[in-house]
Amino acid sequence: MAKKITLSSIKADIGSIGGHTRPTQAMMKGAEQCVKDAIKKGLLVDGLAISTGDDINLLMSHTYGVNAESVHTFAWNCFKDLTKIAQKQGLYGAGQDLLVDAPAGTVRGAGPAVAEIEFERDAHSKDRPAEAFLVFAADKCSPGAYNLPFYLVFCDPNHCGGLLLSPKMHKGFIIEIIDMDYKSRDADRIIQLSVPEGAWDVVALLHDINRFAIKAIYSRYKEDEQIVSVSADRLHNIAGTYTGKDDPVAIVRTQGIFPAPEEVVGPFSETFYVTGDARGSHTMPLMPVAINTPVTGKYCIPIVSCCAFSMDKDGKFGGLSSSHSYVDMFGQVYWDRARFQAQEQAEIMRKHGAFGVAMAEKTELSYTGLEDTLKVLDKEFKIKKHTK
Repeated sequence: MAKKITLSSIKADIGSIGGHTRPTQAMMKGAEQCVKDAIKKGLLVDGLAISTGDDINLLMSHTYGVNAESVHTFAWNCFKDLTKIAQKQGLYGAGQDLLVDAPAGTVRGAGPAVAEIEFERDAHSKDRPAEAFLVFAADKCSPGAYNLPFYLVFCDPNHCGGLLLSPKMHKGFIIEIIDMDYKSRDADRIIQLSVPEGAWDVVALLHDINRFAIKAIYSRYKEDEQIVSVSADRLHNIAGTYTGKDDPVAIVRTQGIFPAPEEVVGPFSETFYVTGDARGSHTMPLMPVAINTPVTGKYCIPIVSCCAFSMDKDGKFGGLSSSHSYVDMFGQVYWDRARFQAQEQAEIMRKHGAFGVAMAEKTELSYTGLEDTLKVLDKEFKIKKHTK
């Protein structure tokens, strides 16, 4: 019997050891206990807590739909409880991503990163008798970090063979793009473009990774079937100043009528450049890492993790609290080359110091202390006429 299931990935930086490295074991145990209690009470069907860098990610399945107040309130309260642990332990940035006092029903626009998809789980479905999906979590980078890899997956047959080989994928997709400069807690400014015919228009927007980002992707073979959800909130739009990078999460459903996992993770081996890094003010390569990896590299190199899951007919992740309930997609030896490549690219970029492309563009830096310095210096400029 078909059942409506919602996947929710809600992630926040609420404190870490010695700077922006990783949460403590006490915080992770607290997060795991929160999830277990919510399952026991019947709020969640299944769930787990994992970390990427200094962020804790709550991955949950439930039956309440997208933006469910009960689920979002649970996540918020869990983060608040973990913040108390961070404060007690004297950790850096305790409660950093909790930017409002009390969110109104949803944590969207309140600081935490949110990706959610609702779908019908039907073990007898012709198209999706099995439900497989990936969860990405990035740290030290902006929401546009997924623009290039997801473009390659859903728009480029040279990368994703399924676009040519699968008749159902060949029908294309609808890509929903959000204008991240639009500031409102109540609405988003979005555009939907059909691909492949609108692929060039997609690039026209997505090349600006600090303004436009993929928010969602839908199937055109199976109308209204959502494949991808990406968090695209800008923390500086909420706080009005720099409070850390936005560290996006993403859910990508895979297999069958959707791209295969290997097609989705493939582009991340190229370690493309994103905005982020130390103080969120640099351009650096995105390094694929194993889950629960702390940030310890030079200049807080941007990192991304990815886990693969299967879901049974009831919405459970194939063995809660079991080491076999997910696969760490970037935790294998294959990705070592990409990690070394990212380090080499980072060293080359850091040699530029504060000059040129090594620093983030002006709109990103406008939320940092550099803007205050430039305003002071601007008043000291004088007009010097040419002498004859």
